[in-house]
Amino acid sequence: MDTYANFQLNEESWEQLYSAIPFQTNSDTVPATKQRCQANARERDRTQNSVNMAFNTLRLLIPTEPPDRKLSKIEILRLAGSYITHLDNQLYTGMFL
Repeated sequence: MDTYANFQLNEESWEQLYSAIPFQTNSDTVPATKQRCQANARERDRTQNSVNMAFNTLRLLIPTEPPDRKLSKIEILRLAGSYITHLDNQLYTGMFL
C-alpha cells in the first residue's frame, strides 16, 4: 500500500484527476448570484420598512412643538432619550402623579 509521501502524480495522472472534477461554469453561478441579490434586496426593504415604522411610532410618542414638526432620526433618538430621562426624574422626585 502506497503512503501519501510515496504518492506522485505524473502529467497524465494530473489530467485524469483534473478532468474527473466537474467544473462549475459561470452560467451555473449567475442564477444563484441573482437569487442572492434579490433576497438581499427583499431583506433590506423589510428592514428599512420596519425601522422606519418604529421611528414613526416613536416620533408620535414624543411631545414636540409644533406637534406635526418633521424630525430627523437622530432628533427622534435624542428627544426620546431626553424624554425618558425627564420621565425618570419625575418619577424619582414624586412630582409625576
